[in-house]
Amino acid sequence: MEPDRKELVMMFTGGTDTTLAADRIAKSGAYQRLHLLTFCNGICVRVERSRVHADELMKKYGADLISHEVITMTELFKKIRSPLKAMIKKYDSTLTFDLCCRLSMESRAIMYALDHGITEVCDGTNIDQGRLFMERPEYLRVSRAFFASYGIRYFSPVYEKEGGRISRRNELIRLGFSVGPEFFEKLNISSCLSTQPFCLMAFHTFFFTSFLRNAPLLKRFISKHNLSLDRAIELRLDREIVAREAIDAHVAFNKIGQDGGDVRIQEHYCTTRFCGQNAIEVSFPKGTTLDIDALAAAWASEPGMVRDGNVVRLKRGKVEIEAFSTGRILVRGASDSAKAIAIFNDLVAAHDIFSCQ
Repeated sequence: MEPDRKELVMMFTGGTDTTLAADRIAKSGAYQRLHLLTFCNGICVRVERSRVHADELMKKYGADLISHEVITMTELFKKIRSPLKAMIKKYDSTLTFDLCCRLSMESRAIMYALDHGITEVCDGTNIDQGRLFMERPEYLRVSRAFFASYGIRYFSPVYEKEGGRISRRNELIRLGFSVGPEFFEKLNISSCLSTQPFCLMAFHTFFFTSFLRNAPLLKRFISKHNLSLDRAIELRLDREIVAREAIDAHVAFNKIGQDGGDVRIQEHYCTTRFCGQNAIEVSFPKGTTLDIDALAAAWASEPGMVRDGNVVRLKRGKVEIEAFSTGRILVRGASDSAKAIAIFNDLVAAHDIFSCQ
């Protein structure tokens, strides 16, 4: 990133709050680039629906200002939530899952910001959501300290109370964004539900945040199994140890340089049966580039090769290699790391196509 080019990373769901925050930031002219990042923890569905509002933002403000990327954090989330059953038992709350998921998002956003030389990260957290510990000012102070330890300012541009959920929805309508029925908002359900990912574990969070929390049969249960602010901060600080190890490993890997043999498994995509086909990403140190023309030429005689702009795909049996000019390699149809590396070595690394800036 150029020193005088101010850029911002946003943890973007595509829902009401992040879309509203993104529009306000884009309109302000304070940044020359807004990176919208949508995260998938491995048990999400409809992740691609986040593109609906991202595309509307790009159409409104231009692709030079707005970019959007879906980032899978399955491996990172596994590390931070392990051992999940023991944590749920210790804290007597399934909300430990939500805490670990959120911390994984923050950690992955930090990695992205460090990779791109960006010093600010934001999200759509707001006080209207404040039924859970994650929206409380005391918890957010801990989050800000976590980001600050990596030289990153974290903030929430739509945090202050501004008339409630329906008011935010109506503002999106005035701004020209697509939204769902107002009826949902009255039930404390986002009317932008169809434009954001849905985690298959989200049903339990619904009981802690929706109108159902006041139902006589659930009120006592929710009170007993909620995660108090103090306990949430205690758990978070413990899980931050694991998160910092993952971030430090990411930074260290990017410093080793590219000599033709330094690769690692970055992520397992869609590792649950709910998410579709399995895929494994093979990753390289920062600054590594891939000569997509040379790879296409090397695969020219392969019957399963397809070139699509800066992406080359090669299918062999049930496995497909997808190579990007940015150096990103996906091995689709594989779930075993050793097999993915072996396929990579045979079909990709065997060719002289890599360089390091």
